[in-house]
Amino acid sequence: AFTPFAVALAMILPIGAMMPWKRGNLSRVMRPLWGLAALSVAMGALVWAMQTGSSAIVPVGVALGLWVVMGAAADLWTRTGRGTIGNRLSRLARLPRADWGKATAHSGLGVTVFAVAALTGWESEDIRVLQIGESFDKGGYTLTLTGVERVQGPNYSSTMGVIEATRDGEPVSILRPEKRFYPIAGMPTTEAAINYKIHRDLYVTLGDPQDNGGWAVRTYIKPFANWLWMGVALMALGGILSLSDRRYRVAAGAKKRAGPNAVPAE
Repeated sequence: AFTPFAVALAMILPIGAMMPWKRGNLSRVMRPLWGLAALSVAMGALVWAMQTGSSAIVPVGVALGLWVVMGAAADLWTRTGRGTIGNRLSRLARLPRADWGKATAHSGLGVTVFAVAALTGWESEDIRVLQIGESFDKGGYTLTLTGVERVQGPNYSSTMGVIEATRDGEPVSILRPEKRFYPIAGMPTTEAAINYKIHRDLYVTLGDPQDNGGWAVRTYIKPFANWLWMGVALMALGGILSLSDRRYRVAAGAKKRAGPNAVPAE
């Protein structure tokens, strides 16, 4: 969930990134950002109007995430100065790695903000008891418990469910969640089965057998879960790009050669 600090950080990040140190002019910095702010708010309002339910988390996350990503792009573009589009694109490719690293890391934060909002607001869960051959619908998918198998592993015994997932009659995945027991440790574990997609994770676990012969099955649909890792990866990549900037390496080398006892020239 969002904290007030996280929301405030996302709101001011594009502004702070474009404001020169100690000589910033807020009105000048905001000039290229007003349109992006309006577009971000409009996209958040569109998501609010289209979604079912009344949660404001996802619309706010969409608006903030888009604002941060577009702000990072605007920061890069303004650093190319004036001129024709061709000249500016040429200068864009020659910008220092530190500038690209900052934009990449900020974009990663924007993607992460959106992913956290989508997971918080749109994640759905289903818990039910299924008989062998029984089906149910969840999030546009039809899941069928086609069987339960006993499996002997190298150092464990397992009860494995076989669950077929389809969408509009087309097969999506065969999920095999397990309940394992390790005799030496005397410890049971639950092994989830996950079907990964760029826009969601379908997550299924097998529970205990029930008195009526059925099995407890828990299903989660986690929208944009992979985008969370994508955002983290972008932030890490941004840090690497920034640290690889030659200006920082040269400055660090000069400081090391100068030594801790160097006296500046007068």
